Amino acid sequence: MLTRAMQLQMLADLLAGQPRQRRRSREFQEPWRTCYAAIVETPVDLRLIALREALRPYSEGEQQNIIGAILATVPGQQLPMFPSLLDVAAELPAIRWLWPNWLPLAMLSLIGAAPGAGKSFVALDLARRVIARETWPDGAVMDPLYAGNAVLYIDAENVPQLINERAEVWGMDRRRLFLMLPDESEILDLSLERYRDRLVEMMHVIAPALVIVDSLSSISSRGENNIEDVRSLLSFLNAVAGSFECGMLLIHHLRKHSQLPLLADQLSADDFRGSGHIIAMARSVLGLNIVQTGPEPNRNGPRRLQIVKTNLAAYPEPIGCEFLPLHPRGVMLRWGAAPTEYVEPTKANTCQQWIVTTLQEAGGEMAPKELVALGAEAGFSRAMIYRAREEMDEVIENTGGRKSPENLWRLRKDEGSRARAEG
Repeated sequence: MLTRAMQLQMLADLLAGQPRQRRRSREFQEPWRTCYAAIVETPVDLRLIALREALRPYSEGEQQNIIGAILATVPGQQLPMFPSLLDVAAELPAIRWLWPNWLPLAMLSLIGAAPGAGKSFVALDLARRVIARETWPDGAVMDPLYAGNAVLYIDAENVPQLINERAEVWGMDRRRLFLMLPDESEILDLSLERYRDRLVEMMHVIAPALVIVDSLSSISSRGENNIEDVRSLLSFLNAVAGSFECGMLLIHHLRKHSQLPLLADQLSADDFRGSGHIIAMARSVLGLNIVQTGPEPNRNGPRRLQIVKTNLAAYPEPIGCEFLPLHPRGVMLRWGAAPTEYVEPTKANTCQQWIVTTLQEAGGEMAPKELVALGAEAGFSRAMIYRAREEMDEVIENTGGRKSPENLWRLRKDEGSRARAEG
């Protein structure tokens, strides 16, 4: 296989009489194959004549273009030497983080969630932390180089009053928070050159540590499914992040499911809406969802923030977030350990809890046969009670031998074990 430039170089060298490695004719495409076949075995001083003769079936204009392209190629040129990874390694920038293991600098990051999960709240809370020089939600200390810097919020949803209200309630220094908004009666369309120019100019003036795009689906009139349009838009944003060495966080939506993904146990890259190129371009993809921690779903329940995809580091442990009401208005975010999903208790779990409760009501101990008698009334068989007991050695102890008629089952005094049993 030869490129057009390689075919022209081969022909130019042959016309000049320079030695070249012989190639197979089928490696050439027309009209260069005809040219090669005509001159490769012809004496050097007759090659140009043979070339013109071979091109007789072509029109005069086509002949001039073909021969002109060959003669315009300088004989003797070699393919360039391509640098290896070792050659370029010294010039490659190190991977650097705004939020370690979560938000890289100079690269694209994405946060996705179902509507109502609170992704805009989370993004604004990250902005607040940058401006206020606070630690990150997982306790990581912010790099002093970026702590206190400005944040640029690209509000393609065009609800600045909502952002202002949240920032005011949280006591943010709004002098360090800048909004990029659409012109009046327009949408903010970053597929247009004038909006791209405005963003670059704002970056030069503001020098933000973090840029938040809210949301990816709203910053282009061309949608999020066409690969070429998505590639162009994300390449531009990636170039902005790289040029200004900032964090670039894009807010995105999940696909529509037959079941509401708001309370999905886990999120994956397949849950994100639009072209797969969106996920491919993002170096770090964050997922936010509400976790069901009780028997009934609760839209106000705790959230879990996790890394869905990363190319840069080991996956950090998920973290939890609660939305706590503020008075007289608004909510605040409290971060901590990731919540645990509710698991429907089995019959065995219910039996174990019943044993503990029954022993507590009896003063802490009881003969097994008494428990069995009460268990029959509660719907638990003797076999089930004894199976449940076998798994409860950390909670219950025997006062005598297992087969002793005097043996009692007694709750251990270890409060930690008792608390675990009650939980």
